[in-house]
Amino acid sequence: MPLMMDGSLDMDDMDDLFGDAHPLQLPLLPVPKGLLQRVDELRLGGCCQKIAWSKLGCIAIVTRSGYEVNIRNLLCKPEDGKWTLSKDHPLPQISSVHEGRQIAHLSWNHAGSDLAVVDISGRISVYQIFVAMNNIAVTRSSIVDQDDDLGGIVGLSWLHVDRPYPLYKPATREEDQWKFAASTHRHFGPFHPNAKSAFLALTRGGVLRLLYQQMDSRWLETTTELESINSSTDLLTHASVCADKDNTLLLVVHNALHQLHLYRISLNWNLPGNQKQPSTQLSPAPTLSIRHVQILGNFSPLPTTGALETSPSGSTYNDQSQAQLSHLELVGLAPETRNRDPTYPTIVAIFSYLSSNLGESGQHREAYSVVSRWEIHSMSETPHPSFDQLTSKRMSLSSASASRGTVGLKRVEDVTVNDILLSFTQVNASTLYAFAHNDGSIVFRERETMNIISPDDDFNKVSSMQQNGFAFPLDEQCLHIALSPNFCLAFTMNAEGEGKLKTMQYTLGSIETAVGNPRFSTAVIALVLQFAYSCTHHNNNDDVVAVIQQYLTSDFEREFLSEIYRALSVNADYSASPNHEKLPNHEKLFRNPMIHRALSAQNSLGYTGETKHRSLTAKIAWVTMNLRATSLTFAFTLLNSKAVIGGEYDFTRPDTLQSLVGPVAWYTDMSNFLMDELFSLARLVKDRHSDRVFIKEQVRALNSPALTLLLASTSRTLLIFNTRGLSAVRPTFHKTLSHAASTASDPSIVAQQRLVFDTLIDATESSPVSMPQFKSVFEDVDDAVRKAYHDAGTGDAERQRVEKEMLISADIPDVLMPVVERLFTTILFNVRNNIDPAALYFADHTWLGLSDDRRSDAYKRANVVDAIRKVSLPRRAEGVRLRRCTRCCAYMEDLAPVRGGVAWLQSVQRMCLCGSLWMSVGTGR
Repeated sequence: MPLMMDGSLDMDDMDDLFGDAHPLQLPLLPVPKGLLQRVDELRLGGCCQKIAWSKLGCIAIVTRSGYEVNIRNLLCKPEDGKWTLSKDHPLPQISSVHEGRQIAHLSWNHAGSDLAVVDISGRISVYQIFVAMNNIAVTRSSIVDQDDDLGGIVGLSWLHVDRPYPLYKPATREEDQWKFAASTHRHFGPFHPNAKSAFLALTRGGVLRLLYQQMDSRWLETTTELESINSSTDLLTHASVCADKDNTLLLVVHNALHQLHLYRISLNWNLPGNQKQPSTQLSPAPTLSIRHVQILGNFSPLPTTGALETSPSGSTYNDQSQAQLSHLELVGLAPETRNRDPTYPTIVAIFSYLSSNLGESGQHREAYSVVSRWEIHSMSETPHPSFDQLTSKRMSLSSASASRGTVGLKRVEDVTVNDILLSFTQVNASTLYAFAHNDGSIVFRERETMNIISPDDDFNKVSSMQQNGFAFPLDEQCLHIALSPNFCLAFTMNAEGEGKLKTMQYTLGSIETAVGNPRFSTAVIALVLQFAYSCTHHNNNDDVVAVIQQYLTSDFEREFLSEIYRALSVNADYSASPNHEKLPNHEKLFRNPMIHRALSAQNSLGYTGETKHRSLTAKIAWVTMNLRATSLTFAFTLLNSKAVIGGEYDFTRPDTLQSLVGPVAWYTDMSNFLMDELFSLARLVKDRHSDRVFIKEQVRALNSPALTLLLASTSRTLLIFNTRGLSAVRPTFHKTLSHAASTASDPSIVAQQRLVFDTLIDATESSPVSMPQFKSVFEDVDDAVRKAYHDAGTGDAERQRVEKEMLISADIPDVLMPVVERLFTTILFNVRNNIDPAALYFADHTWLGLSDDRRSDAYKRANVVDAIRKVSLPRRAEGVRLRRCTRCCAYMEDLAPVRGGVAWLQSVQRMCLCGSLWMSVGTGR
């Protein structure tokens, strides 16, 4: 008798073991709860998006009841530095604004600051983010809209803002170094002439509505009709708009008769000579001109030919005529680059099928979706030349026809998937598509070929995160899904209204153990490209930082930061002599937003919670960002050559002077802290002034940023600027005050100014080290650094590399060791002989949050520091409302904007000093 596993038994006959001659088929999975209803909703109308994630990072969510909207956002937890979602914050007045109607659709503008809320009657309200992420106020009420049975919105599109944007090309490795290149492009118009918000909305009854903002932020509206609605089959179901290269708009609509109509829209703002609207005048009403250019009667998927397609469960289907339209999107032209073929405006339609009938097994039949595409080609109709001889008009018929042109639709091959597609997202300036499936998966495809982007083995070229092993995990099924601003996080919601955050994960092994492996480098570069894209497109990039945090090691952090400086072309070298530059170094720093973005990421990667000590590189970034913030404050006020007595930037105003007490005290204490840390380091180094390795070890043991902040030209430039400014405050103020006293009508105001100024100047004059002494130290080091570079013959490229390494890794370069030796042996010695060392040693710097001792830890547990105004606030003070930064967890008092208030404070408090947005956290914590 043969053994069961000796190979003599034909396993193909096992199907007949129990008398079943047919292969075993697994039962179909049951349809998820609510999916049938969601598919019906998608088929009935094109505006039914229940989750919208804005460019600024704010997530708007329609609640399960359908009558409320909640706001959430990604945030860094102050307890441990981990990233998570905030709690729900209800959108204010939504029930009263929409008078109890269900909310049908949510849409953010391209800047991410304005939210359009559409109810089932087609009435639209607009909300705007004010200062804090969860502080959103209504700027347009839907009550002004008429209640119309045919007013339901089937398509809504925001106009772009006229500003250039770069598109990164794939990074390439050349001689063990990655090369980054980007080309600059512009969006196609039309645009709002005053760079305000505007959007188009199309109703079910064919009324095209243009809603736009005035200079005073009021919303106005103008309308026009596409065509008259004669029967129920003429009613519209889906619509989409995109801009074309001639600054007109293309509009595609689908009606109940399953016809597709294409229109071209011209928008005229009726401003003479394309002038901007004066802020005090009401602009003339814009006009919309519509021309019908094409109709497609057989708007459906292509019939299946050849062999039947088989689903993973074993079932087959070939009748795609049952699928009905669920999504309609008009994709504009992708940016033209040298290595990419030109694209065309493309109609993307998704047809979905999900049977509501039960099969013999009691399970639902197979579900599928078909993605159909039509490219829009512009063609010219040229009559025979003989016709030109029959006309006496100035323009020939052939030239007139060419000026009008026609439009042709070119069908592209369909793509069929065995799931219901819940959403369609254009990625990276419409060069990629992202499709969300009902099983929770998110698939990225190439625009031209629709090929799925999957990992490859090309270690010399990086184009996207998906190409290098990053993908969303496949987990539970959902009904609604939205991608983050940089497409690496997703928020999903199920039928119960429960939300979940999904994070992209690396699927090709462990990044942490891949150092030296080519996949480690390509994974880092993929994240660098996405981070650089977000910076240059003004996107919130907390989502990228959240992905990086999963794999953060010292090697990963250093590699990422180093490549970020190169990808963003960050200038870290400000050591050139200011006499040979068109702009002073501090002004170049103020005008360099990319270094601020890089420092913000560096600080965030080294933050592990407010009760834990920052890493050395995070301290360097944190102090540099604070120095930049105080420099801007002083530039707005104390050093503003354009300030006029009595004007909004008049720093002699009592309220402005009072607001400067905190920044002046902070900068003075910070300078003393740096000097104290340098003296401590000098005591540890003793006579080993030229031992570079030993000094680096002591710096890391102290976790002290002082030496790096003095050697690095970025931070040193800011130190010099601030110190020079504060050194000149007293003579400048007395000169200004004398003039004010001779012209003031109320002497009490001058007395109040003098009283506040005495408080202000006391912070500098009570310092253990005076401002002139600080100025002497910083300028002496600056001269020594410049001389060291010159003596060593350091070129521009090498100097740039050295300065970058100091910022991102606290390195002490060989070329600057003469500066370090001079600092320890001469500069600090001279300072010590002219100050009271004991007063400096015992000075209290705990509120700066940079000392790693128990006293500072206790202070942080009991207090927070207003990061903008630089004042200490008790954590649980009654009546003190706080904001917290969503990224760096810095705090600020939640002050209401005041008309005519302190000008510099009103302009800088909108964002945290790290560049991220605030969120209101109430009183205390």
